Amino acid sequence: MKSKPIYVEIPINVPIQRVWDASQDPELHAQWDVRFSSICYLPKEEDQPQLFTYTRSVGPLLTVEGWGKSSGSAHLANGTRSSSLHFGTDQKISPIKEGRGYWKYEPIEDGTRFLTQYDYTSNFGRVGQFIDVFFRPMMGFATALSFDVLKRWLEKGEAPASQYQRYFMTQLLTVFFCVFMVLSRPCAEADCNASARKVYDRKWIIFI
Repeated sequence: MKSKPIYVEIPINVPIQRVWDASQDPELHAQWDVRFSSICYLPKEEDQPQLFTYTRSVGPLLTVEGWGKSSGSAHLANGTRSSSLHFGTDQKISPIKEGRGYWKYEPIEDGTRFLTQYDYTSNFGRVGQFIDVFFRPMMGFATALSFDVLKRWLEKGEAPASQYQRYFMTQLLTVFFCVFMVLSRPCAEADCNASARKVYDRKWIIFI
């Protein structure tokens, strides 16, 4: 069964130009998009698509490197803009083999509706298709999280790095306390049972 493309949209209360700049400038883009560690534009030839390379570090020992090209953009009379993208990687370790998508910028009353849709093919054949059942929702979540970070950056001025630091610290603390509660529950139950036995023994002695 063919998987559904990933689709995310968000209203951002700033003019289109600011959203366009933050998403088309590779240095700015890499700051808020958690799917990338770095994006580097290659020298552009006249009348040719913009080529670029990207990296995504997964822990201290693994870095996925990929390629991409902005295959076209459009500016409509009503102010709407769009940008299409072709991307992929030659590294077999990556769950993503190759994909295509677009960004769209629509003017709305309070600013800009920023949206994206993209799809990709997986590595590893049928095994990769099975892995993608779990990986694709993670990519969708990462895209939505990145859009939220971009929105807060442009609207509130809070740097993406500080947002991600706070977010991941919150998640780590949540996991820690969940694990703590699960591990401490057997001890609490044991203490409760011990107390109950003491009460029962006292009642038995009084009864005798």
